[in-house]
Amino acid sequence: MQKQAEEVIFADMASLEPEVCEMTRRIIVVSPFPGRMHELMRTLMEACFDVLVFHRWEHTEAGALQPDLLIFDVSGSQDEDPVGAFRENMHPVHAAVPTLFLVDERMLEEDSAVGGHEELLVWPARPQEGLHHVRRILRSAASRTLETSFEPEPESVRDQWIFKDLRIDRRRMTVYRGGARIDLTKTEYELLLLLIEGQGSVRTREEMLNRIWGTQYFGGSNVVDVHVKSLRKKLGDSAGKPLYVATVRGVGYRLAD
Repeated sequence: MQKQAEEVIFADMASLEPEVCEMTRRIIVVSPFPGRMHELMRTLMEACFDVLVFHRWEHTEAGALQPDLLIFDVSGSQDEDPVGAFRENMHPVHAAVPTLFLVDERMLEEDSAVGGHEELLVWPARPQEGLHHVRRILRSAASRTLETSFEPEPESVRDQWIFKDLRIDRRRMTVYRGGARIDLTKTEYELLLLLIEGQGSVRTREEMLNRIWGTQYFGGSNVVDVHVKSLRKKLGDSAGKPLYVATVRGVGYRLAD
């Protein structure tokens, strides 16, 4: 088992060749001793992650940065349950973000209060081992995102689409987020559906114009921008920090990462 784990880690190390990052993921590291995070941070950045470090957790500020992963360093903490303390102070929005806790061996003893359901890494560890855990956690989170968070009728599964926390019921032409219905116009609904059908590929303004307004429409392509802006507003999204709809400057739009 140890040999297999090392082979996986060395495979991650082999992938750390210098590269141009076409896409990055954002990681927030919270540690009272950020100096001991330098090697891990450098390894993550070389692997195309954007890394931000904080001395302490300020959820209102850090959460606004929309991280893909949180890393909390609780190793050396004298609290009886440092992991539980972090969890209690988390806003529900941030609680849904994949999280890795750096702990010391003392916390893994049988009588430890650390829950078995948490993602843990004994710290200090080799930076490549940290990278391996980060990639595994994000892969696992991505696979869960593709699963439905509800139990539809068997015959209606094909009519239910999921993107992040959005659920699209194509049979009823309705959109839900966290169980709450979002009232979209027919055009806004069709725009969202077109983007989701693309599975992350770029939709040009001309393509969106032709697919939704038709080839006989002679108005300007800025009509697409107007309706995308309206769609974003109803989804609680923003162009600067897109959660659902990302702008491809000079081209069109795609699903946000």
